Amino acid sequence: MTSDTLVARRRPTLTEHRAVLLACGIVYLAVALWFWHNQVIPSDSTSRLANAYYTLFSRDPHLAAVGFVWNPLPSLILLPFLPLKVLLPALTQQSLLAPLVSAAFMTATVGVVHDLLRRMTLTRTPRLILTAAFALNPMTVLYAGNGMSEACFLLFLLLATRALYQWLTVRKVESLVPAGLAIALAYGARYEALAPVVALPVVVALVTWRLGGTGSRAALARVDAVIAGLPGVLAVVLWAVASKIIVNQWFATFSSEYGNSAQVSSGSTGISSVTGDDLGGRLAYWSQQWLGLAPLLLVLLVLAAILAWRARNPGILAPVTILGSVLAFDALAFLTGMSFGWLRFQITLIPLGVLLAGHVLATWRPLGTARVAVTLTLALLAIPSTLYTLTQPELAREESEYVTAAGSARRSDLARVDARVAADLDAMNLPDGAVLADAAVAYGVILASDHPHGFVTTPDRDFPGAVTDPRGHNIRYLLLSADAPTDAVRTGRYGPDAASVPVTGVRTWSDAYGNLQWTLIAA
Repeated sequence: MTSDTLVARRRPTLTEHRAVLLACGIVYLAVALWFWHNQVIPSDSTSRLANAYYTLFSRDPHLAAVGFVWNPLPSLILLPFLPLKVLLPALTQQSLLAPLVSAAFMTATVGVVHDLLRRMTLTRTPRLILTAAFALNPMTVLYAGNGMSEACFLLFLLLATRALYQWLTVRKVESLVPAGLAIALAYGARYEALAPVVALPVVVALVTWRLGGTGSRAALARVDAVIAGLPGVLAVVLWAVASKIIVNQWFATFSSEYGNSAQVSSGSTGISSVTGDDLGGRLAYWSQQWLGLAPLLLVLLVLAAILAWRARNPGILAPVTILGSVLAFDALAFLTGMSFGWLRFQITLIPLGVLLAGHVLATWRPLGTARVAVTLTLALLAIPSTLYTLTQPELAREESEYVTAAGSARRSDLARVDARVAADLDAMNLPDGAVLADAAVAYGVILASDHPHGFVTTPDRDFPGAVTDPRGHNIRYLLLSADAPTDAVRTGRYGPDAASVPVTGVRTWSDAYGNLQWTLIAA
């Protein structure tokens, strides 16, 4: 009996798949609207929306304004929807578009997980339970509705996983094409996809070499590896070349003053105070996060590996290669002090655990009721464990800002301050290009403004000259952040010493706790 026959026999009705998508779409839309209504959309979501916004609606619109510090796909995907702000200003002014798009992406991701479990030949009940274990996991729900890039990233990783699984189990070489393309798109979303860019062709080559004929194994392995790996390699090379041509940096996230490396360096003291400042401390912290999101993943992994070996089923390599390589990349970056160690960097643990459980159910024979119950329990325990972890500020340093009352209050207050700054500047009826601001820190103000052309910002091609000679560029005011170390306007005019920055000016804005946030200085 072929794998195709098994899949056909257990193919769920179209109604089941549509019901899964519809249910998740409704839930995730509600979560997205909750984030928007409570004004707790993360700054990362708002900044990526702003990057897209600058390419169309800034004073100097051009495609390169999307920036090269972060991978462009999450911003580029938003471009077709930005003109709808004319009908619904909240899409951009209140960043509503970002969570709406992430909700759509995560809904599609659940659909891919559901379909992959079908391809594993799971019957309806365990298939739906495992789909729910992924779809209703608090991390999945949270990142479905907060507008960040995780939903987009997960979708392409799981599309690659599905395609690789199809190649491993059915041995259709054409499945390598969508696998490679999905990894290329995943790299367009996040740098962590560098790991599967390398891992995918390596695993494909090894499997082909192992299973190929005696005389042609090496040649076939090379061909399959090129088919699988070329799209990802091209994505890395082309993005690096474009970055070098436009901003003279091959990988801006590592070399730019706004990039991840610079941010980790400037925040190293605060990071180490929570995560530890040596390898042992960071390893303990990372392990706590891992156990919080997937407490029994190692049990599932060992069981799945044993069953795969006994059944000679290589399908387990698909999720381990794609999702596991991303986990390994993030672990290495954190343990070597190159990462913030955010909990979301381990989000691939969620689908990995579900797919390992699916593989166990697909290969454990005879599969009695007790074995089904044990496997599903191992997968479902991740839900209460994750929910508890999200309420622990020391482990979920970002997420606790949205799931705790105190954190939500702080986040929404900052959004209100940005909106107030934008409204006050709009009320001044300034001409185009009158306010100089660093888009990397003032994105919330710029998006909230009714007059975005009033700002000269970092993506504008005359920004360096405006910082050097504001009056010569018809700048009337400088908008300075209170403490952002990367504010190019503040550091360009007053140097890196925060004590030299004026704390009074034409206007100042503080948050609800009395902390100064913005100062408007006459040029």
